[in-house]
Amino acid sequence: MLATSELVAVFPAFDYKITQKEGKLYIFDGISKKYRLLTPEEWVRQHCLNYLTKHLNYPTSTIQIERSHKIDQLNRRTDIQVFDSTGKVFMLIECKAPHVEITSITFQQASQYQKKNQAKYVVLTNGQENHIYQIDSNKQETTQLAHFPSYYENN
Repeated sequence: MLATSELVAVFPAFDYKITQKEGKLYIFDGISKKYRLLTPEEWVRQHCLNYLTKHLNYPTSTIQIERSHKIDQLNRRTDIQVFDSTGKVFMLIECKAPHVEITSITFQQASQYQKKNQAKYVVLTNGQENHIYQIDSNKQETTQLAHFPSYYENN
């Protein structure tokens, strides 16, 4: 089980479903409708997904998790992708475990995914802090935001 020091601080608590199989804990993922191994990173991802869908009213149908990308001949995965009403990537979210510091390396990793998909927003979170960026690829400008973007104001 996660230590209380690892509880997610920037996302509201929610009623999650946990099960145990063969001595390991699994948390229910409402997007994929299956249980996922409960790791500190998964704990953050599930809190982020809950926040997006239950508090910001993002449609679950617009969210994909662990989507594969080929970058520099390597297969990479983004933790969370949100698509706009036209099917284009709207936002990329990279989740880290609570004890993992968000650094420029984390941003560079997410930037590679953003360049490939031209997402308008990139979010980096470890559950203790959120780094939310609006990317204007045409002007090559990045603006840090205080809050998650509204799905409906951008679609």
